[in-house]
Amino acid sequence: MTAPVNVSRRPADMDLGNARRTVRALTASALGVLPLCELFRDRGWILDVWLAMLIAVGPAALLRCWQRPRVLHTWLGLALVVIWLTAHYVPEHARGGLLPTTATWHDVSVLMGDVHDTTTNGVAPVHTTLAIKFVLAAMLVLLAALVDLIAVVGRRGALAGVPLLVVYTVSGAVPRHPVSWLFFIGAAAGFLLLLSVDAGDELHGWGRIIPRTGDSRTSSGLSVSGSRIAVIAVIAAVVLPLFAPSRPANLIADALHNGNSSAGGPGGFGTDGGVSLDPFDALKGDLQRTKPVKLFTVTIGGAPAAQPFYVRANVLSNYSDTGWSPGRHGGPESVPSSSFDMTPPASPQDKAVTFTARVHISGLGDNPPVFGHPLSITGLNGDVNWSRDDQLLIGTRVNSGQEFTEEVAQPAPSREQLDSSPANVPVELTSALRVPANMPAFVSSLVGQLTGQLSTQYAKARALTDYFTNPANGYRYSVTTKAGDSGSDLVDFLTHKSGFCQQYAAAMGIMLRIAGVPARVVLGYTHPVPDANGTFTVTTNDAHAWVEAYFTGIGWIPFDPTPLVGIDGGVQADLPWAPHAQPNSPNSRDIPSKSVSGPSIPVPSGSASTGPAAAAAHSGRSSLIWPAVWVLGSLLVVLLALLPAGTRWRRRRGRLRAAGGGDPDPLWAELSDTAVDLGYVWSPARSPRQVAGWLGRQVDAPTAQSLRTLASAVEVARYAPDDRPGATTSLVEELRTVEARLRAERSRAVRIGARLLPASLGWRRFRVAGRRRRR
Repeated sequence: MTAPVNVSRRPADMDLGNARRTVRALTASALGVLPLCELFRDRGWILDVWLAMLIAVGPAALLRCWQRPRVLHTWLGLALVVIWLTAHYVPEHARGGLLPTTATWHDVSVLMGDVHDTTTNGVAPVHTTLAIKFVLAAMLVLLAALVDLIAVVGRRGALAGVPLLVVYTVSGAVPRHPVSWLFFIGAAAGFLLLLSVDAGDELHGWGRIIPRTGDSRTSSGLSVSGSRIAVIAVIAAVVLPLFAPSRPANLIADALHNGNSSAGGPGGFGTDGGVSLDPFDALKGDLQRTKPVKLFTVTIGGAPAAQPFYVRANVLSNYSDTGWSPGRHGGPESVPSSSFDMTPPASPQDKAVTFTARVHISGLGDNPPVFGHPLSITGLNGDVNWSRDDQLLIGTRVNSGQEFTEEVAQPAPSREQLDSSPANVPVELTSALRVPANMPAFVSSLVGQLTGQLSTQYAKARALTDYFTNPANGYRYSVTTKAGDSGSDLVDFLTHKSGFCQQYAAAMGIMLRIAGVPARVVLGYTHPVPDANGTFTVTTNDAHAWVEAYFTGIGWIPFDPTPLVGIDGGVQADLPWAPHAQPNSPNSRDIPSKSVSGPSIPVPSGSASTGPAAAAAHSGRSSLIWPAVWVLGSLLVVLLALLPAGTRWRRRRGRLRAAGGGDPDPLWAELSDTAVDLGYVWSPARSPRQVAGWLGRQVDAPTAQSLRTLASAVEVARYAPDDRPGATTSLVEELRTVEARLRAERSRAVRIGARLLPASLGWRRFRVAGRRRRR
């Protein structure tokens, strides 16, 4: 007797198909949130969100190995997420650190207040505070639960992509720059996974689609699945733009931000027109307030030997075709344990100006304002980090009434020290010299004329500062700028010589890089002279931008290229190594711009330097361009809408022409497509005689006779080809008679739909599959 063989097998009632669908939907949700990375400067929130999604949907996937998908499975996971969120973010007043209590909801309310301040006052991309991480985890876990309910419980995979589309739209609408193609690929891959859920259900429930026989048309084009079409679309969306010259822009963001990307307020000086950068947008908005808002008050202690310099709030270290943007604020370390060293390290300054600054917050809701080169910072609560690279406080936001103290050692290098700084650049700062390859030749030529004969880094920086600040060169301070037709905001600014701090800082920063000096742009606040008690108040009118240049062995040193008339308190805060030239008249805004001294400056061909006439011509051309764009766009939409109808018309002409060769089968195929377009049920499994029988019952007697005549000719051609008479003109007329009657039985809307969107072109089978699933 043969011993039984024990074969390991899973229980008969276990079904891993539903578990796989759940895992696919979970993975799609995890990939779908990747575009939100564009809204934040760090990525620490992603792991929290993914872990919350796994806690919410993981138990459902396990239960569905034995049970059909139910809504209850998702609710169980959400209950576990509430416990995890409590333990991870607000455990202080929770019972056992796990179960929320009434006091826990108060803690959540505090976090929500912080998020409200961030969304109200912040500008994307922002740092992810504890409050933002909590809200992201809570909201995106609900997104994952919704996708699970739609794609797995409701078995509507394609429909589950709608919430992911909302996430992608927000990611593209809030920041000014488009979503990175890497994040786009991730989100698209998530949607493909949802489509695969639909495709798996279709194949499991109904099997593969069997193409009908006896049809002269090819069915290869209809056999392409929805997933394959989506893959091809994603690849095309990523690859085709590489071959299309275009201006980097974010149309969604521009529309939602009132189209504020014109030359009227460019922030980044994009080399081909540029788009406004959000940090600069916020700066310009502060300067244009009709009523200034009190932000914070500073009390200086220690009787400093020199005026404290400006207060820092943000650093823009990346320059690309779209202009200046913040970097990653690298080198973070916790404030309580930080030594506040710089990266790269610099030698301590013998003549540093030391003082203490007690900062009291009034109306500011952003990163804590800070003086550069601190020795210590105390009084800040929460998870606060110090960025060694950018000398910023990051990871938290200040609120009204908050107060902290900073001890500062402000550098005061002599001109001799700066002039003797070596020209070699540390390897960590090679990115601070990066310049786009398509920089306008006018800018490079101007930098060459100003600095080409100078040998030291300090001499180059000083030459560029003097070029902008010397009143004799004609630069004026103005919160508005003029549009030009050079194709570059930077060239337009250097030609018109009118703008405010953002233009001057952005222009000098890139010009320093062209000259070989590492540079970055700093955003912050100027301030008036402290009063007798050492106190001064900073308002939105004090918002400012300036430049920092790196000198080996010394560190980042500030330079302010904005003309003196644009800075409140600027005389007192003037830098000893880069002082502003004093204007010859009391009102330096009246200095004529044509009074230019110094090197001969090249004028770009076709620039708008000819004044109002050129500006008017540019405006006239713009007014003609947009109507033309709208007309061409409308024509393109109309052509795309008529494409199905045109394809169907060509197919019909080809069949009528083929029928003239003696084969009535093309006429039968045309009748089949006409019936399908009009919504009649047509089964390819039925013979022509059977079709004539059941379809003839829906028309009048003469039409039924024409239908029988056409069906008889098809049967003769198929089964007795030697006796067939050929497709005569009378058969074509019989076809037209039947078609006319079939159309007359349908409403006008159906007839129009049959013309414009004929179902016989291929998408009918997907509609049929959907109807089958709903039965």
